[in-house]
Amino acid sequence: MTAFRHGDASPADAAWLAGPLRATPLLEAPTAGDHVVVLAAHPDDETLGAGGLIAGASARGAEVTVVVATDGEASHPHSPTHSPQALATRRRGEVAHAMQQVAPAAGVRFLGLPDGRLSEVVETLTDQVDALAASATLVVAPWEGDRHPDHAACARAAAAAARQAGARCWQYPIWAWHWGDPETDLLPWDQTGRVELGPDEQDAKRRAVAAHVSQHSALSDHAGDEAIIGPDMVAHFMRPFETFVIAAAGDAAAPEYFDRLYAQAADPWGLGSRFYELRKRDLLLAALPRPDFARAFEPGCATGLLTEELARRCRQVVAWDVAAAAVERAGRRLAGHPGVRVERGVIPHRWPDGEFDLVVLSEVGYYCRDLDLLAERAWGSLRADGVLVACHWRHAAPDHPHDADAVHRALDRPGRRIVSHVEDDFLLDVWTATGRSVATETGVLA
Repeated sequence: MTAFRHGDASPADAAWLAGPLRATPLLEAPTAGDHVVVLAAHPDDETLGAGGLIAGASARGAEVTVVVATDGEASHPHSPTHSPQALATRRRGEVAHAMQQVAPAAGVRFLGLPDGRLSEVVETLTDQVDALAASATLVVAPWEGDRHPDHAACARAAAAAARQAGARCWQYPIWAWHWGDPETDLLPWDQTGRVELGPDEQDAKRRAVAAHVSQHSALSDHAGDEAIIGPDMVAHFMRPFETFVIAAAGDAAAPEYFDRLYAQAADPWGLGSRFYELRKRDLLLAALPRPDFARAFEPGCATGLLTEELARRCRQVVAWDVAAAAVERAGRRLAGHPGVRVERGVIPHRWPDGEFDLVVLSEVGYYCRDLDLLAERAWGSLRADGVLVACHWRHAAPDHPHDADAVHRALDRPGRRIVSHVEDDFLLDVWTATGRSVATETGVLA
C-alpha cells in the first residue's frame, strides 16, 4: 500500500471534474423502506464521503445508521495539547454535531476500536458490522483502494455484511482524491457511479463538514497540532454529487447485478416473449392446489407477468424485487389491481410482515446464499393451510450461487410435497403445510 502525506497539496478539484468523474452514471438514491448503514473508519469519513447521501436518504424516509469504527484518537500523534483520550472525546462530539446537520433521526454507533490498527481486529469489526447491518438494504463504507489500512479493513467488513444481508454495497473514496492523479485511471470507472445532491443536501453537508473542526482547522499554533485536511482537500467534498465505487458488481446475489441487467434490456430473460416462459408460467399456475388464495408473497417478481396472473386468484399479493426498474415496470403493469403491493425488497434476510397462504419462489431461490434461512422464512410465514411453490432453471449458470436441486432440497419437508414436476430444463415443486392432496382437500377422497 503506497504511503501518502496528509500535508501534501491535493490536486485541484477542477482537474477531477474535467476527467471521467463527471460522466459516471447516476445511482438510485435510497428512499423510504431502505435501511442505509454507513460505516466510517474515523470520525469525519462518514460526512466527507457520504454526508449528502445520508441527508437525502433520511429526508426521503429511509432508516439511517452511522457506524464509526474508531474514535480517531491517533489523528494528531504528536499533539502537545490533546491526549489521545481528549481527541477521542472531541471527535465523537464532532460526529454527533455533524449528524444533527444532515440527519438528526439517524442512529449513531461508536465501536471504539483502535485507530490505525483496524486490520488487527478485522474479525471483531466484521462481527459488529454484521449485527448492525442485518436489516440493511445498502451498506456504505470507505473505498478499499483508498491507501489507508483502516479504510481497507472497513471495506472488507462492509462487503461481508452486505453479502450476509443481501444488500447493496457502495464504497466512497476519501484520500484517493488527495494522492490520486486526475489524468490517470485511478478508480474502476466501469464500477463507479454518483448520487446527485440537491441544494438542501449540499447545505446540510457543508454544515456537517464544518462541524469536524479538529480535522480542517489547527488544534493550536504548536507543532503537531496542524490541520489534517486542508482547503484543497475539503473542496473535493463540496461537489454537487458524491461518488461511489460499487462493490461486488459481478455478484448475482447483489442487487447491482440486476440493476445492470435492466439497464441493458427491458425484459432481460424474455419473460414476455419466449414460449418457454409462457408455458412454464401456465404449468406453475396449473399446479396451484386451490382456485383462490387470501394473501400471497412473490419475491423476485421481475416485471410482474406472473404477479398479474396470481392477482386474478389472490385477494392480496405482496410482490418484491431487488431492481428498481423491475419494481417500477411491475407497478405500472399492476396499477389496475388494488390488491397488489409492489415493493423493493431483498430476501431472505428481509421478509414481509404477516402470514401468507401462498408463497411463490419462481427463479429466485438460487440467488439466495443462505438457503437454510430462505427455507426458514418461507415455511415460517405460511398459515396452517399454506402452500409453498418453487420453480427453478436446472441448467448450470455461473452467476447462480446455487442450483435448482440445492434450492429444492433446502425447501423440502418430508410428507409435505404434493406436486413434483421434473424436466430437463426446470423443477416445479409444490408443498402444503398439511401435505394433503387436492383430491383429499376437495372431498373427492374421503
